[in-house]
Amino acid sequence: MNDHSPPSERSWRRRYSLVGGLVAAVFVSWSYLDGRSAMSLTAVFFAGLVVGAVAKRRHGTATGVGVRTGLVGGLPILWVLFDVLAFATGLSGPTWFVGAGWLMVLGGVATVGLLGFGLSALLGEAGARVGAALTTSDPPSPTATNE
Repeated sequence: MNDHSPPSERSWRRRYSLVGGLVAAVFVSWSYLDGRSAMSLTAVFFAGLVVGAVAKRRHGTATGVGVRTGLVGGLPILWVLFDVLAFATGLSGPTWFVGAGWLMVLGGVATVGLLGFGLSALLGEAGARVGAALTTSDPPSPTATNE
């Protein structure tokens, strides 16, 4: 992906995405620890919503922050994948069975990883677009009153 924007523009996008994604990752991790059987990516959508609104408000555009926020917020998905790999180390039986089991586990880990990060990126982008649509890009005027 070629990003032809100036370096200063890329840096604020990275910063917003990193902060929003890390906050989302904390809540996604907490949801996994709380239930231990399911992981909720709802926090990724809401982090994208906030990051998109802030980016649009301060810089006039939210382009490029949603997917990055989703990818960073989805990092706890790796935790699930490592749990599956740790479980697979307990496979026993004939060599062909263990080999076939490992092939299935690796294929499943790759598939779940791609789908998990893809869904997380999609939720982050959807949140950023909604957040950008709900806000204006004009800063408030200094003469505005709160009546």
